Amino acid sequence: MSAVDHHADLDKRLYRLLEKGVQEASRRHEPVLVSTVVRTSSRDPERLFQGAGGQERVLWEQPSQGFSLVAIGAAARLTGGGENPFAQVSAAWRRLRSDTLSDARHKFPFALPICLGGFSFDPLRPRDPCWEAYSDALLIVPRFLFISRGGSSWLCLSLMATPGSNAHATADAAVAELRRLLAAADEESERPAGELVLDEEVAPEAWKNVVAQIADDIRRGTLEKTVLARRVRVRSTTSLAPGPVLNRLRRGYRNCTILAFALGDRCFLGATPERLVRLDGRSVRTDCLAGSTARGTSEEEDRSLGEALLSDAKERHEHALVVRAVCQALAPLCSDLAVPETPDLLRMPNVQHLHTPVQGVLGDETHILDLVERLHPTPASGGLPRQAALSLIRRYEPFDRGWYAGPVGWIDGDGGGEFAVAIRSALLMEREALLYAGCGIVAGSDPDLEYRESCLKLRPMLWALNGKQT
Repeated sequence: MSAVDHHADLDKRLYRLLEKGVQEASRRHEPVLVSTVVRTSSRDPERLFQGAGGQERVLWEQPSQGFSLVAIGAAARLTGGGENPFAQVSAAWRRLRSDTLSDARHKFPFALPICLGGFSFDPLRPRDPCWEAYSDALLIVPRFLFISRGGSSWLCLSLMATPGSNAHATADAAVAELRRLLAAADEESERPAGELVLDEEVAPEAWKNVVAQIADDIRRGTLEKTVLARRVRVRSTTSLAPGPVLNRLRRGYRNCTILAFALGDRCFLGATPERLVRLDGRSVRTDCLAGSTARGTSEEEDRSLGEALLSDAKERHEHALVVRAVCQALAPLCSDLAVPETPDLLRMPNVQHLHTPVQGVLGDETHILDLVERLHPTPASGGLPRQAALSLIRRYEPFDRGWYAGPVGWIDGDGGGEFAVAIRSALLMEREALLYAGCGIVAGSDPDLEYRESCLKLRPMLWALNGKQT
């Protein structure tokens, strides 16, 4: 049963809300956002995303938690750039939120409007043309947002009412477009996977030499840690459609956050294990993830590798830098901060990480973007001290990271939500893809081991591109 059939009065409700919006827009002499919610039947997130091909669309899914957001089209786009993109889009969001007319029912668990978006890793880095569609800061209030959580599903429709517009015509057009989207999501569309050819943009030995130089800088006391990334260009014999790639990630990495942002003819997607921050009311949580090793081929080997990681002085030092920086960022805002004394192991299908969850209670109301700005980039994706590490990254990395390792996530109308660090990710461009992997460099880093670690981190996306490469 579709959302349209499930609520025969959808067009009437939408019309009434739009009529109020048009009146308000005419009074203000500027557009007004209207947003409404209806219950709907559960639908496969990937098929909704893929069925809307050609439109601006976003997928955010945590399969193991039964939570997904699929956004199609844009009722509003908020962008920012330069030295402080967080403040720019945060101010724009607050203006939009205060002027929104909403109609949420059916025990909907979020405040409206809901937006999804992301930020570049380093807005001061010269932009690579391949990332042109991805602003330094971008928040999208979707026209159609399909939400599933805890076995319940909703459809949120958001439209911009303009002065003097026809509310009936706008509502009818939106419902007709919704019917087309649902019909497209029901169609099967499988494409055969092609063969992949890899091109390392920086030769392995050259990359290792840079690792050695950075480790020397750290030993001289210039800084404590820098994250150095590799970029690998992959060419396919067939088109790299996002749908099959997402399906593999959803099956293989259910404990990760699956993300996809399709803008124009590009799609940035991945399966990240790293939460940057989640804010629910005044409860805040972040996950410190640094220090990595492989999974074993047997239970005994796997346990041995994990124990070795937990006792490795270099890896524990790298991890402790991340925990310290996160706690320093959150402590001034929190009346209570809970931090385990030692890390545990977070096991992914092909890699295991040192992991420390940090939880706190905010003393005052805080918008999630304020927390994102304080935390990004953590030492796990940038380095420490932050500005010195970013300067070194600009010096040694011959490419723009774009949204790789940047914050991506969603925000509700109360300023809560969740952002993840966009690692284990790739930018799809027709028959090409750019894959990224970073390694934390500290005084004790070994260039050969860091290179092997980066190869390990590239495996998830290589496998996801055609199901063959490991």
